[in-house]
Amino acid sequence: MRSCTQCKNSFAITPEDRQFLEEVSPLFNNKKYSIPEPTLCPNCRAQRRMSWRNERKFHRRKCDLCQKSILSMYRDDVKFPVYCLECWWSDNWDPHKYAQDFDFNKPFFEQFFSLRDKVPHFCLANLASTMENSDFVNHAGYLKNCYLLVNSDQSEQCLYGKGVNRCFNCVDGFKIYDCQACYECVNCNNCAFCSHLLDSYTCDNCHFSANLIGCKNCFGCVNLRNKEYHFGNQPFSKDEYEKKIAALKATKTSQQIFQDFQNFRSKQIVKYMQEKNTENCSGEYLVNCKNCQDCYDSEYLEECKYCNDLKKGDKVSYKNQDISYFGMGVDYSYECSVAGYKANHTLFCENVWESYDCYYSQLCTNNCHDLFGCIGLKHCDHCILNKKYSPGEFQKLSAKIVEHMASPRREFIKQEFGEFFPVKFSPFSYYETTASEYFPLTKEETLARNWLWIDEKEPDYSSVTKKIVGSKVPKDIEKIPDEILNWAIECEESHRLFKIQPAELQFYRTMKIPIPIYHPDVRHFHRLALRRPRVLHERACNKCHTKITTSFSSNSREKVYCEKCYLETVY
Repeated sequence: MRSCTQCKNSFAITPEDRQFLEEVSPLFNNKKYSIPEPTLCPNCRAQRRMSWRNERKFHRRKCDLCQKSILSMYRDDVKFPVYCLECWWSDNWDPHKYAQDFDFNKPFFEQFFSLRDKVPHFCLANLASTMENSDFVNHAGYLKNCYLLVNSDQSEQCLYGKGVNRCFNCVDGFKIYDCQACYECVNCNNCAFCSHLLDSYTCDNCHFSANLIGCKNCFGCVNLRNKEYHFGNQPFSKDEYEKKIAALKATKTSQQIFQDFQNFRSKQIVKYMQEKNTENCSGEYLVNCKNCQDCYDSEYLEECKYCNDLKKGDKVSYKNQDISYFGMGVDYSYECSVAGYKANHTLFCENVWESYDCYYSQLCTNNCHDLFGCIGLKHCDHCILNKKYSPGEFQKLSAKIVEHMASPRREFIKQEFGEFFPVKFSPFSYYETTASEYFPLTKEETLARNWLWIDEKEPDYSSVTKKIVGSKVPKDIEKIPDEILNWAIECEESHRLFKIQPAELQFYRTMKIPIPIYHPDVRHFHRLALRRPRVLHERACNKCHTKITTSFSSNSREKVYCEKCYLETVY
């Protein structure tokens, strides 16, 4: 067991972990340079990677090349230039212009971040050529008519969501796949015309329910399979079912109905893990995965460990550890944040796509390979700190740099090889990052760690025609005037103002859904709170007492069943 240098908790490094590190260790100048064992525990490593990813906070600023006003994930006071997507992906600038020689009298990270502060960054992590009328999105691709989606791909007419993939006409979703006309759904796959649905597959017209598979017209139900016209897990005729729903909606708000459903849900059994078609896996929210340990929110993984938020591509992501985002065929990679589109053997990288054999690099895409400490390159190879070398020169110099990083020769040069980019160098305020969602810290706690915190600025709503408290907005969508598009609604939980968008209003009217009364950020964290934590415990099944690995601790109130007992009970 080792002690984490950050949280001081003990963690294990298994023989399989050591074998993996040796397998992916880089080979330079015909010599393998073994990656040292991690100094941080898996959770602290994930926090470090996630601190480099801002998904949901947008800033207005100018493109530093064309000078037009743009939306950016970077503030206007960051040191490096920020380009709009059209400029960044164009040939109007040369990243080799910023190339620098390696100085063996300085730490690697010092030189790397000196380069980082000169090279232009893209304003948003979007695949610009695949976007249509979808400006207010981030970490996304292949979207059409979408607004405020993040970590999403291949969707159309979707608003306010995270992980909305291959969906159409959905609003306020969190990790939903292949869904249509869904509202406030979390962890759902292949569902249509559903609302407030959790952890469900292949359902139609189901509402305020959880853990359903193959159901239609169900309301307030849990753990049903292939059922129709059920209310509170009880069967009714079509007329009786519709009358019960009408009576309930006439007397209670959506918030009250959801609370009643949560009370009912808390009394039902739960499966030890949310998964579909997995084999020998631990974690949560896994689909079509095999031999994966401590992984979360991922599809099509095999032989992976400590990975999260990886999506399926045309092949599985194979043999990776400590990868956060975004998948689609990642192989033999370690300690990366945002690696994908068939990225292969990428080590300690951030935002490296469609590339292979890249080390300690950022924002490098489009078939790059053999890079060390590079930023902003496209279609490039054999570069160090953005300077081009011959293959032989690259091998020799890379070997010397790794030795420099791994074997400190001066007091001021610390061990660097084997460590991901330190949090203190992240350009994002900690609360802006996905790390704050899973590892929340106060402003005081963040600053005490010497990490960045810059208070958020609220948008200017001085031009609105009316300000109204959320609880005062009419509950009946038929009574909502078009003028609401010019109102500012005050969220009573956060006291922040927000506006309703035209496409959003049309969706609520079509689906006959009340106007939301909470700020989009508050709604996001409400959905996040409905999900299982990314922490695993050893405990016993409440029925057969078999040992299971689950996100429910032994002190939790839920009745947690192993897969065998759960299936025997539910089916």
